[in-house]
Amino acid sequence: MPTLYRDYRPQKFADILGQNHLKITLQNELASGTLGQAYLFCGPRAVGKTSMARVLAQTVNCERRKEGKSEPCGECSACESIRKGNFMDVMEIDAASNTGVDNVRDNIISSARLSPSSGKMKVFIIDEVHMLSISAFNALLKIIEEPPRHILFILCTTEVHKVPDTIISRCQRFDFKRISPSEIVKKLGRIASEEKIEVSREVLEDVARQSGGHLRDAESLFGQVLALGGDKIGAEEAELVLPRHHHQDALLLIELILKKNAGGAVALVNRLADSGVNFKSFIEETLMMLRKIMIQSAQPGLAEKLGLDFGEQLELRVGVLATQMPLPVCLRALRRFLDLAQEKNSSIPQLPLEIAVVELCLSADQSSSPAMSTAHTPAPPVTAATTAKKEASATPKSGAIAADLSEEEVLARWPEVLLKIKKYNHSLSFVLQNCLPQALRSGNIALRFKYKFHRDRILDASVRGIMESILAEVFAGQVEIEAILDENIELDSRPLAASSSPTPAPVVESSPPPAPAKPTDGVLGSLLQSFGGEAVS
Repeated sequence: MPTLYRDYRPQKFADILGQNHLKITLQNELASGTLGQAYLFCGPRAVGKTSMARVLAQTVNCERRKEGKSEPCGECSACESIRKGNFMDVMEIDAASNTGVDNVRDNIISSARLSPSSGKMKVFIIDEVHMLSISAFNALLKIIEEPPRHILFILCTTEVHKVPDTIISRCQRFDFKRISPSEIVKKLGRIASEEKIEVSREVLEDVARQSGGHLRDAESLFGQVLALGGDKIGAEEAELVLPRHHHQDALLLIELILKKNAGGAVALVNRLADSGVNFKSFIEETLMMLRKIMIQSAQPGLAEKLGLDFGEQLELRVGVLATQMPLPVCLRALRRFLDLAQEKNSSIPQLPLEIAVVELCLSADQSSSPAMSTAHTPAPPVTAATTAKKEASATPKSGAIAADLSEEEVLARWPEVLLKIKKYNHSLSFVLQNCLPQALRSGNIALRFKYKFHRDRILDASVRGIMESILAEVFAGQVEIEAILDENIELDSRPLAASSSPTPAPVVESSPPPAPAKPTDGVLGSLLQSFGGEAVS
């Protein structure tokens, strides 16, 4: 099997994949002659930390690099020796196997006092530096703080939190990021061209997706694919070595849930069971797809910035689902699949997933509450008021706009809004208790807030989606929110204040209270109602 990550190791800054924010900084320092003497490269594994360190070491020792330039020539004797790993003035030290203070004293401190033997600078690349002992860090501290002018330290680590602050403060810290799937696909395509093998784009995207943003993992996996032999490799051949995935089936399951097709969803689950699918992996794949849909719905374009790229074919289906699936429905499915991922194994492997998809299909309508949460919610006392609320909260027809209501009518139904919101988020219920709703006109309702941070909370896209779905349920039609900041409103004088509790208890004057009175007025009372607490002496 070819070792692609060695054969195609970057030799110049231009060859390094991603990390443009770091390459620009280093190249500017090299071009202007303001290079530091101690750098800390931190970030996930297999994203180019050591490769960047070697290119930097090669650049500072390049014999043909002209003033103002920031790339090594790659042809001089120094560049050749560094590439082969036998340049005397570039020392790579594995801190995992040289953890003690004696190793640091013998390998670094003693050598640092000597001038370079043939190069311009002595470069110490210490990999996995967080593995050094405390004594070794203390021994290293002094020379990093005041290094000779001919010394360059490059510390690499995947666990920067284990590096002492005294070391971090004396280094220029560069944080590396995972590499996006699209960039990995381009790199694998170039490797395939160099190897003169035609590989389908579907295979390239599959390898990039399974690498998780780690280039070395992608190159190792791609090496297994190329080892199959032949001038052309497609999806069928690649399946022999690539771990199987079921992204298309995961998206199909989400589509069936959205259509409330419980029978089709159960049939799909059983088809997967018959084919020997690992349901734990399948649930994780479904969670990945739901997460992408959630982020795409909350803020279009954000998923690409986060590196959530599934390839052209999957992206088209995910994009369509993001426009069709209401955000509250997506959040409900995410929570249910998260619970499912934590459940223990069942004697019938597909049974937990069957239960989950049937529950989600039954509650897929945006106006229905989560099946799992309502199963454990005690029913409130049946009164004339609650009966009226149930009649008023009938599911609105798709596309229907809520009927106009006066401010008094909105205030009368506002406690029901607070009760339903509290099932999703206690703190959001508290925010809404401190606003003054206005009349409902043409499907629009204005909420007046005394405090800016309350108003800004409602303007958040995800919160706004939940709010509008709850209002659509309560007012039997589509409702759009307008949040207004009004510092002059008097919250204490609202008719809502007396009935803002989700479960008000009738007061009987003739009978004494069964327990001592509790301080449930004012701010303390609002907090107790919002977070479900009680006052104790």
